[in-house]
This record gives sequence, structure tokens and C-alpha cells, in this order.
Amino acid sequence: MRKSPPESLKRRIEAALFAAVLALGWRYPYLAYCLLVNVAVGIAGALRHGGRHGCGTFCPRGAFYSLLPDTGRKLPAGLLAKKTSLFAMAAMVAALAFLMRPATVRDWGRLFYAMIAFTTAVGLAGWLVFNRHFWCSVCPMGKICKAIRPGKSGIRVDAPSCVKCGLCAKACPFGFFPPGAARDGVFRDPDCLHCLRCAERCPKKALSFESAPPAPGQPLSP
Repeated sequence: MRKSPPESLKRRIEAALFAAVLALGWRYPYLAYCLLVNVAVGIAGALRHGGRHGCGTFCPRGAFYSLLPDTGRKLPAGLLAKKTSLFAMAAMVAALAFLMRPATVRDWGRLFYAMIAFTTAVGLAGWLVFNRHFWCSVCPMGKICKAIRPGKSGIRVDAPSCVKCGLCAKACPFGFFPPGAARDGVFRDPDCLHCLRCAERCPKKALSFESAPPAPGQPLSP
């Protein structure tokens, strides 16, 4: 079973890299090109495993937010289902490109840095109002990834071992409860980050990552 706890060294390194780009990108715009690497990793994860696999396994921004203090407040119901973030992101990119008029490689680096800085500010505001996973719930890249190949992989639930204690739902960034929404023993949701925090929190080790594609006709989790 793959393990990648948010407090692990890997996540801390990812968070540190993101913080470094945020702090130094205004002076060294080329650092902001890491944005393209992050997009490529997200798409690769979606193609290989489906859904938002890349979000939970390699997203420096997500790692950065996961280390913020937890407010304990829940995200608004239906926030994950909203499509407005895609349009908002498209409008923001168009506006920044028009205002900055990038012409050189360095100019494009400045544009990418402006995008990183602005969206980080939005995520931090969402953390203060709701919780640290606000940006993950509205992230346009996450919505694109889940549309590429949703439902290929999921969280396998060992029903006999599960005691339905609910600790997995408390650990999940979005409050998903795999045992209650599994189909044929596997929980699949296009918004699942595949971060395995649910599996790490499970006292009975009843949850694990399942990478096989769903059987023909098998529905996705609601």
C-alpha cells in the first residue's frame, strides 16, 4: 500500500519548494515555470490512474496547504461540483496576459508567477474563511484532471475489517466516507485525491489504493 502522509518528509519538501517559488519567483521569474511541470504531472496522473491522482501524490501547493493549521470548519456543500472555477481561471489568465503582454521567456515567467501568487492568495483566504483544503476543492487543474479519466482507480474497502468508525471521513480533505459509498468493494469518486490519508488513519487497515480499472458498466461512486 502506498503511503504518503501529509506530514511526511516528502510533503514537507514539496511545501518548501512551493514556498521558495512563492518567495523568490518575483525576482527570478524562471522559477515560475515549475507551474508547467505541476500541470504535466497532474495530467500524467489522470491518464495513468484516473481522476485527481496527481493532486494527492505530487502537488507542492497542496502540500503547502496541508501543513497549515486546520480550522475544523467544513467546506460548503456542493463546492466540488461547481464549474465556475474553470471560467474564473480562464478569465484571470486572459486578463493577466492582456495587462502584462508577455513577449519573452522572462515575461511569461512573470505571468506564471502572477498566477501562482494570485491563486495562492485566494487559497489562503479560503483557508481563513473555511479550511485549508479550500483551494483543492476549487482548483481548476483538479477539475480538468478529473474530467480527463475519472474513476479508473479508487480506494479498496475491506468490508469485514471495517468498523465504520468514521475516522477516514475525518482525515479526508473533502470528508468522503469510502465504506459508505463503495461499489463492489471499491470507492471511486472523480474528486478523490488518492492521498490515502483515509487509509493512514484507519485503525483496522481496511482501506488501500486500488489501481485496476473498473469493471465494464461499474458505476462511479456518487
